[in-house]
Amino acid sequence: VVEMVRQSAQLVLILGDETRIKSGDEVHGKQEPFKVPVGKAFVGRIVDSLSRPCDGRGKIEADDAYPVFRVAPGVMERIPVSEPLYTGTKIIDAVTPIAKGQRELIIGDRMTGKTVLGIDAILNQQGKDVVCIYCCGGRSEASLSKVVQLLTDRGAMDYTIVAAATAARSPGEQFLVPYTACAIGEYFMSHGRDVLVVFDDLTKHAWIHRQISLLLERSPGREAYPGDVFYIHSQLMERAGRLRPDLGGGTMTFFPIVETQQGDVTGHIPSNLISITDGQLYTSASIFTEGFKPAIDFGLSVSRIGNKVQCEAMREVSRTLRLDYVQYK
Repeated sequence: VVEMVRQSAQLVLILGDETRIKSGDEVHGKQEPFKVPVGKAFVGRIVDSLSRPCDGRGKIEADDAYPVFRVAPGVMERIPVSEPLYTGTKIIDAVTPIAKGQRELIIGDRMTGKTVLGIDAILNQQGKDVVCIYCCGGRSEASLSKVVQLLTDRGAMDYTIVAAATAARSPGEQFLVPYTACAIGEYFMSHGRDVLVVFDDLTKHAWIHRQISLLLERSPGREAYPGDVFYIHSQLMERAGRLRPDLGGGTMTFFPIVETQQGDVTGHIPSNLISITDGQLYTSASIFTEGFKPAIDFGLSVSRIGNKVQCEAMREVSRTLRLDYVQYK
């Protein structure tokens, strides 16, 4: 339950079926952090925003409970990234390499292959001891089913967790699901594992936050978003990174996806996330319609820390690739 005290009224956000409560019911606060169950048994399962199974395969035995909202590890609790995370897309791994512990934004118009890049990265982790989490928030049931079927057919569900709150679920559940996926990933990171989380997508997450905030009568600002829309995404993105060995030594890599309108990266949410993350892969509609796939515009794409972990031989080969490609285009 998320509460907000405004003047003398208490506003409460209900998670789940609101028809089960009525006027006059008593509400009791637990006076403890909001936690969700986490554990190794979640691998291969589909869960909702409260870590409850929704794949019809029975109960999941949790090993622990982690807070949904928590302060990200500080600078002294981290160490520099040192290992590459191969996405399986050759041109990305050559020109804009990704490091384990990095936050790489996937940005572009709708229907330009953004989700495909994230799913390909998950499929490429097979046999590499990386726990993958696909977070589906605000998308349709049909698109979620298609992704789950693909992951199942390729054997990727053996190391993947799906956290989902589709557009049919309540706004509160859609708002919470990225934080729940992050909490599940933090369990594996604190136990020394490498984790990859794909957030699909944070544009719809921002829409839901705006909807909830306006219902709570918070003041709208730019593009009708409340002033804390930057904070809700920054506190999520900051939880990625690489921990010190004495704190587990695990890594958590984020691939957040955000949608642009007609290639405009100056919108409120895209510009926010570009400033938060460590680089972006920009998918272009014009390149996509030319038939060039993946439709990545390397004139606008960058990986700010990935080059540090690229092997020397590959770095030597790829040094001029970006310039050559841009000149050719």
